[in-house]
Amino acid sequence: MNESKYHSTTNGLSSFTESSKTTSSSTSDHPFAQLKQRKPLKQSSDLSSSINDELDEIISKTSELSINNPSKWSSSSSLFINYLNPLFLTILSAIVRLYDINKSKAVTWDEAHFGKFGAYYLNHEFYFDVHPPLGKLLIGLSEYLSNFNGEFAFDSGAVYPEECDFVFMRVFNCIFSILCTPLSYYLGINLGFSQWTTWFLTLSVTFEMISLTLSKFILLDSILIFFTVLSYFCLIKLHNLIIQNNSLSLKGFIWLIVTGFSIGCVCSVKWVGLFVTVLVGLYIIYDLLIKSYQLTSKSTSGAPKISIMTYILHWISRIITLILIPFFIYLFCFKIHFTVLNRSGTGDGSISTLLQTSLEGNSIRSGPRSISYGSLITLRSQGLSPNLIHSHEHIYPEGSHQQQVTTYGFKDENNDFLIDTEQEINSSNDDEQYRTLVKDGDVIRLTHEVTGCLIRTHTFHAPVSNNHFEVSCFGDVENENEFKDEWIIEIQNHEVSPSPSFQNENADEIHPISTNFRLKNKQLGCYLATTGYSYPSWGFQQGEVVCKYTFLSKDKSTWWNIEDHVNNKLEMPAEAYVPPKPKFWKEFILLNYGMMASNNALVPDPDKFDRLSSEWWEWPILHTGLRMCSWLTDDVKFFLIGNPFITWFSTLSLGLFLIYALVKAFRYQRQLDNFDLFDSNWNLFLIQGIVPFIGWFFHYFPFIVMGRVKYLHHYLPAQYFAILISSFIMESLIQKKIKYKYLRYFVYASSYILIIGSFWYLKDLAFGMEGPSNQFSHLKLLPTWYI
Repeated sequence: MNESKYHSTTNGLSSFTESSKTTSSSTSDHPFAQLKQRKPLKQSSDLSSSINDELDEIISKTSELSINNPSKWSSSSSLFINYLNPLFLTILSAIVRLYDINKSKAVTWDEAHFGKFGAYYLNHEFYFDVHPPLGKLLIGLSEYLSNFNGEFAFDSGAVYPEECDFVFMRVFNCIFSILCTPLSYYLGINLGFSQWTTWFLTLSVTFEMISLTLSKFILLDSILIFFTVLSYFCLIKLHNLIIQNNSLSLKGFIWLIVTGFSIGCVCSVKWVGLFVTVLVGLYIIYDLLIKSYQLTSKSTSGAPKISIMTYILHWISRIITLILIPFFIYLFCFKIHFTVLNRSGTGDGSISTLLQTSLEGNSIRSGPRSISYGSLITLRSQGLSPNLIHSHEHIYPEGSHQQQVTTYGFKDENNDFLIDTEQEINSSNDDEQYRTLVKDGDVIRLTHEVTGCLIRTHTFHAPVSNNHFEVSCFGDVENENEFKDEWIIEIQNHEVSPSPSFQNENADEIHPISTNFRLKNKQLGCYLATTGYSYPSWGFQQGEVVCKYTFLSKDKSTWWNIEDHVNNKLEMPAEAYVPPKPKFWKEFILLNYGMMASNNALVPDPDKFDRLSSEWWEWPILHTGLRMCSWLTDDVKFFLIGNPFITWFSTLSLGLFLIYALVKAFRYQRQLDNFDLFDSNWNLFLIQGIVPFIGWFFHYFPFIVMGRVKYLHHYLPAQYFAILISSFIMESLIQKKIKYKYLRYFVYASSYILIIGSFWYLKDLAFGMEGPSNQFSHLKLLPTWYI
């Protein structure tokens, strides 16, 4: 019995000496000496004496080992592992990404969008986009640092002028992609991978061709993937601190702050960052559940006990660092966005009237301060999609087949409506009648200025929201006199101007900009409203307008305000109107909902063939690539496609992982493997395999179910997590299962050659192809690649 104990103990020590970098050379600092000093369990005196004798013998033998005095070789090895290896790989990543970054001297692919958005910050012109502002703020910063004057329009395919240092802007963007290489290397180290697997992981990230190609242009993708990798790296650091019970230490709190910062940044670049945020959140929930178990479990269960105060501190630290900090970073980005963009620009039509009035040079037509019959107006929704009500000659394909009524995010003449009375106005145009002010409870009719049709509703179901009624334009003032065309005004509130000259306006009258009101259909009793949804392609993806029943007077989807006002029959105010200041929180919510609505409107047009788009099932098998620019002979051509070996092997690894996990579950069920919550094997399997697989799923599955138009670059974050899974397969099936080291070396070396060789063969796709495209037909590995 004692002999078996001895062999078990010495085997454990052997494992300890191989994995430890620094241990004490003195006997008193020896781990088993510390074990000996602990208070012994209640045992017989003979057994205790026997155990102490064995420990003394082990201590005396192992204390002579110089494991605390690393040899020159171990110091050299540590130098390579911690510094020289990642430095070499980072330089390699920089070379392949920066090489010929100036080859294309024209605006390429989405540089036409994001370069222009950056210029808007330099010009302080308000714009609207479907993505949060941080990535575009960084692009604007790169343009500012390059001394760009903001005058170049970044038109697609346009040649960059000399005064626009596009190379500096591209290099600035590229740095984020380069930094993913050292992050991935240290990620592999912290995951517990061997050096062979760590190199496999880092080389895969370095030569992954989607990220490599995108890094050569002024785009958001490199910034997004950097903060995604940083967020996951922080999660691994947290995991290691948690299993060491150090998450409440100063170091643990610092890493919690960095994690909160990184997920706040990734969400502020693109909403895709929410997926890695959910991944971090799920892990934190898992950890807190374990903490709850530790708090409530009995001491005999084997779980380390924690106090109620420690448990509360875990909750407080995570709420502050992983909820509040990311939220305030996201909020702060929008605060900068609103502060910098203080001039009227292309995005005016998609924001509230009050926010527009705060912009310099806004285009609002400020007429008289009261509205009367005969006034020409535009109506803006107060709902979560604050666009202008709009109509055009196109009709609904179903339902009434009458003229469409929508909301529109841009200003044009189809947004103009005339306010008419409930009765037909005599053709003599009596001035007194047209000076009659519109008040609360009045009944009006809204005539579309361009087509002369009246806004009406009826019992046809709305095209998208079938539980509401359709709203259309039909007939004219002279020939129509139905209650379906008549709307009762219900004033909800009046925003007070900060100027004393306008603070005594009659709250029972309709005033442009400041009065919020509802429009109730006289016959059906429903309210004119927006839903936030968009019409299909037949409605040009414009916003849906309905007539809905609602019992809540605060339902902002039924609130409207008058923005533009023209009426020559009424007197203009003696001084310029001073509008109320916009409320940041309201504008923040409205803008975010507008971004969501615009994202949902990016659906494929079934009547058009989009050669650039692709489907989710094509990405993991590289069925289709993407032409990033014009394919004319004289153009530098870029074809976006993944590295074949990296992508195909990582896709295969996803299936292998599922098989591996099923085998592990079977072995656990048969009690062949131990997966205790506090066991190192379970924690290793969790963080090396399960968590990155969930990360891949979270970044991939949403694109399966969403209806928006999709492109190959949407797979980039998911591809990173697939690479992590392939690294886990290499570590688990090659490094740990193959006993012959030279066979392991051969497999790893072969994988390195395939990674670099695949890239080298297809490098022209990423570096740019010059000349006729048929010269590069040999790069067409699949017939579906449009090279």
